[in-house]
Amino acid sequence: MSRRESTGIAIIAVILICLCPRTGWPQYAPTSGPYKVLTVEKVLLRDSRRDKDIPIKIYYPAGVGRFPVIIFSHGALASKDAYSGLGQYWASYGYVSIHPSHADSIADSGFRGTLRQALSDPSAWENRPEDVSFIIDSLAHVETLAPQLVGKLDLHHIGVGGHSFGAYTAGLIGGTTITLPGKASPQSFADKRVSAVVLLSPQGEGILGLNAHSWDAVRVPMLLMYGSRDFGPFGQEPIWRSEAFIKGPAGKKYEVELEGGTHMGFAGLTRNQDHRVEVFQCAKLETLAFWDAYLKQDPKAMEYIESHGLQKFSGDAARFANK
Repeated sequence: MSRRESTGIAIIAVILICLCPRTGWPQYAPTSGPYKVLTVEKVLLRDSRRDKDIPIKIYYPAGVGRFPVIIFSHGALASKDAYSGLGQYWASYGYVSIHPSHADSIADSGFRGTLRQALSDPSAWENRPEDVSFIIDSLAHVETLAPQLVGKLDLHHIGVGGHSFGAYTAGLIGGTTITLPGKASPQSFADKRVSAVVLLSPQGEGILGLNAHSWDAVRVPMLLMYGSRDFGPFGQEPIWRSEAFIKGPAGKKYEVELEGGTHMGFAGLTRNQDHRVEVFQCAKLETLAFWDAYLKQDPKAMEYIESHGLQKFSGDAARFANK
């Protein structure tokens, strides 16, 4: 059997496994959850200290009560309007999902540089996590700007996730340290108000100020996902994306590698019959289980991820590890 044929079989396995219902964990399905999802299309937060505006888009459930907050950071050059599939999905299961546009956003910030330029700018390494912490600072203010959110934000249960450059951002909030040009000591952007982080296709050492010890202080629960065809921006092998899991300390850390998964498979940019559809379905299921475990303290979700239930759900086409 050729390598292409074996990869095709693995992708089909992911498709069948992710789309077929399982009796053991029926509340996790790729379809929307019990809540109708509403959106606040644009709220503009003003950070006077840095003299910058941060546009945010918010997905929230049409229900009564306070809901955990997820802040999701986009990949380089994208915007708050990207990753709507994740925002809508999480909100339908009882989360308020806040999506900011960073300074490298083409649509909202007028960025005109290349991907390489966006990733190579040390000011962006700092500004992205500072954007996230400023949003957390501003959550009470957000309720005044969007009155429909009054009483809905659970400020004691906050998660931060991201894809690609956004995964880097979420990692910094979770305790990853970087060495900035001209600095002798590593810098931390950790925000202790954050309970858990999700990293979709993050980076390994060698770029963006990351080194072999950058993950020594990551103590928050972390879910890392990447694909077996998820190469780095400068040709790095897919395993490079798992370094935050491999090199970080043990304790509430989870990793999923999806066979056949590519970098953009986690972004929800899909075509009919594209295997990225199924990769994205798996990402939705597993991130939801993780959020439920660590933002809602759901004991069944906790038992599920600790017992490698996610590995069983994804089948042999996925490699799941925890430590």
